[in-house]
Amino acid sequence: MHVREGNLTQQYFCDYLTLFAGAPSEKKTDHEDIVLANLFLHRMSVDGGFHARVIFSILGHESDRTLLISLFKEVSGEEYAPLRLDDWLKSAYESAVKNADIPRKTALSAMLRSQIAGTNMAAEIVSASGSPYPESWWQLKSRRLTVEEIENADIYFGIGRRPFWHSFPLDEYAAVLSGAETLSPEIIYDIVVCVAGAWFSTLTREEKIIWLNMPRTTTEEWTKYAAPLLALETPGPALSTANWLYASGNHDAALDLYAGITLAFPHTPAEKPSFELMGAILREFGDADYAFESYKSAFLLARNEGPYQTALGLKNLCEVGEDLGEDMRDYYVRIASIAEELPSADRIRLYFDLASSARKNYQYADEYAYLERIISEEEPQEPYFSRALSRISEMNQSLDENGTPDVTLLSAKDRDEQAGMLRSRGDAAYFGFDPVCALYWYNRADMITGPSSSGSKFRAAVAAGLYAEAKEYASSSAEHAVVLVMEGAPPQRIARELNTAVTDAWKTGSDIQTIVTPAITMLPAKDRMLVCEILADRSTRDDERSFICSGLGHCCMALGMPDEARQMFRSALRANPSNPVRSRIFAELGWLEYEVGNYEGSSEAYLSALKHNERFPAAWAGLAKSCIRTSRYEEARAALENAVRQHPVNTAYQEMRDAVFAILAHPVDETADQLFALNEAAGLPAAAALYAEKSPEGFRKEAWDAVSAADVFAYRT
Repeated sequence: MHVREGNLTQQYFCDYLTLFAGAPSEKKTDHEDIVLANLFLHRMSVDGGFHARVIFSILGHESDRTLLISLFKEVSGEEYAPLRLDDWLKSAYESAVKNADIPRKTALSAMLRSQIAGTNMAAEIVSASGSPYPESWWQLKSRRLTVEEIENADIYFGIGRRPFWHSFPLDEYAAVLSGAETLSPEIIYDIVVCVAGAWFSTLTREEKIIWLNMPRTTTEEWTKYAAPLLALETPGPALSTANWLYASGNHDAALDLYAGITLAFPHTPAEKPSFELMGAILREFGDADYAFESYKSAFLLARNEGPYQTALGLKNLCEVGEDLGEDMRDYYVRIASIAEELPSADRIRLYFDLASSARKNYQYADEYAYLERIISEEEPQEPYFSRALSRISEMNQSLDENGTPDVTLLSAKDRDEQAGMLRSRGDAAYFGFDPVCALYWYNRADMITGPSSSGSKFRAAVAAGLYAEAKEYASSSAEHAVVLVMEGAPPQRIARELNTAVTDAWKTGSDIQTIVTPAITMLPAKDRMLVCEILADRSTRDDERSFICSGLGHCCMALGMPDEARQMFRSALRANPSNPVRSRIFAELGWLEYEVGNYEGSSEAYLSALKHNERFPAAWAGLAKSCIRTSRYEEARAALENAVRQHPVNTAYQEMRDAVFAILAHPVDETADQLFALNEAAGLPAAAALYAEKSPEGFRKEAWDAVSAADVFAYRT
């Protein structure tokens, strides 16, 4: 696989093209296995603990281990130029066009559309293989399957959730074993994904679900996984793994591995940084005595690396010595004397390190003094000079009446900034599928500025399956309902709690779907509609009941339950709402029918919406899309004329109208014309590619770069 950084699920499907686009007899994987493999790769790409287990399992099986090492050796022995994922897909599509390989071209087109849209559309790829079911059916089936069988499904399907990509250090370990230490992380990761995908496909359905639901790796497991790293000839993989653990908040495991490195690799470049980071972790743990010993060991090693490293070692000793209540003034005098002997570049770096340490300890007078020394140097290095000058300007805005930095103002700003950074790390961990690590960072942030992350901590605790913590952090009725689900409470009790949240949402105009979805998602399938029906059964104002039923309909649709969603939307209409509300609900029904591929039903629903409110541009546009799907372009043109008339500043409606005019004047290709007229971000490049194939000039892969209707017109002849 010559593909680097991208959506790993997409990369995995590249390997499965033969299954989807090949002969029917070769299609041994059904859609359920596809979806599970999809989730597996998402999990492996972002969860270090899970990835560690995968690597450990592969290396523990001789046949898989042999395959992995042979791939490393094969790649390291040839010229290897990995491509970006989208470049690879475009080149592969171009090759499929030249070779008239229609099934492969169709599958690649689906993946390119998915890549361009920034979504993972496994269903689109499956439906492109020639399934008799529409794409929307596959989307709903696969979504329902995964939500029901994967624990804490919200962590996979939460709004805006996008997995992060990283190269895991154990990949480097595997490469070292094969004698390919010089390979780049992108190449290493591609190889591991290939082998891991093959390994995972051999598991039974039950084994796959067990692996997908595995909890966070414990310190004891990390000790087991890290043991082979300490037996290698070089410390690189061990140190990079320890650094990854430290950066991700796995400090216990990192501390154990750093200690192992100091014993397994003495007198190597890895020894000193390991002692330093052991000191940093122990200092965070509040163990100043052992932190001092670690920094002392690092300092003794630093004395052989020159005066600059010696001064840094002394600085660390000073900081932890102050934690112990010692008077470290003599040491600071020694650091100052060393600084005077250093070359200008090293002296500036040292002053900047000292200024940063003073800022962390809220010693702003010292920080100011060090920064002034930096800018007073005759030829200061530009990056350090600019940063020092910028910080001095910032501090000058917070001076007291004596002209010295105001500690109260500056420390408040720094605490807020530090807490914000820690919360950002928590968000990154949470959206990277590591909720336990996210909880760690949120708690660290709250230790600085006081409790202010309860909502984030609650979501992380729920995603991690930590009932006690979730119960502690729950503050709203909706959150209490989720806790009740976690403890297995009866659905009637959960519905009562949600009822309070739903009523409050109606009063404040909040979104019902976002309030009820977390609890409904975690409920067993048999209880979901019971809870929805209890919530919808209220003898209050008609508009209120319609509003709530509509929100529940959106929730059901998000969970891949179109029949139940249709029932909720119909209940909303039966509540006899006002005309504006009734029009909106009919439009939502139109959207539902469109999503499930019932375009005739969608048109009827949109027409009903327009009967109650003809000045509804979104309904006109929805009607146009349903007509386009069934090639009724004259009706689509009339609907778009009304949409543009009602909302003249909406350029998307104008572009759809222009495309429909062009198609009516000169139809080219049924599929391309539909994609062009629908004017969707992922469909426009696909339309341009299909038009390019039919043009006299022949196909050009640049067609996949089209981003607007004007770009598509350039390929339409």
